Amino acid sequence: MNSKPTARRGRFGLAALLSGAALVTAGLAGMAPAVAETGSVRSTEPAFWTWDSGNAVGSSQLVRSTNGVTAIFRTTGMPANQAITLWFIIFNNPSACLDTPCSLIDLLFNADAGGDFHYGGGLVTGASGHATFAGHLAVGDTSGSGKEEIGMGPAIALTEPYQAEVLLALHTHGPKQTGLALRSQLSSFLGGCAVFLGDAFGWAEGPHDIPDAMGECTTFQYSRH
Repeated sequence: MNSKPTARRGRFGLAALLSGAALVTAGLAGMAPAVAETGSVRSTEPAFWTWDSGNAVGSSQLVRSTNGVTAIFRTTGMPANQAITLWFIIFNNPSACLDTPCSLIDLLFNADAGGDFHYGGGLVTGASGHATFAGHLAVGDTSGSGKEEIGMGPAIALTEPYQAEVLLALHTHGPKQTGLALRSQLSSFLGGCAVFLGDAFGWAEGPHDIPDAMGECTTFQYSRH
């Protein structure tokens, strides 16, 4: 691991800006007929490092339906033995965003955009560097709101599954811990996080921001729909 500069604290980090909610790939396949019956819309987009939008490292699929949005995020380059969570960053009213596409400023400070980020699942990475994340965000569900968790609520639910701009983000909580600490890492945004590496929002600015010590966190990959 490359040496890191002095850690910088962000107001929060997004994985892409923080397991009962996680769905395994087989489970998503089993849901396909039901989703199709409600008029699903599918999109597939590349996935990137937060510091390199020119070279894809994976891809994601998003299925939109009247029930909500379902995502599968397949990627490479994962640091081994780390606790990583998937987050749905949503903007219910993207036409009101100050930037195109919507930005983290819109997420946190532009109420008209109707933005929040919601928990989508978590896992511990293996040695191969390959990983598949999968999750579902239901219309009206605020139980996994990241804005509420970091104290910038109230939580905002997904209300426009077909029109919303959706950014899928991967957030690493650093080397996996054990017991209740690991459960917190895999089920929340702030779990295990004492220092956010990267820019002011906790987005990694290069490989040097990938955690290699307990307590370090950052958001390091994303895919936009």
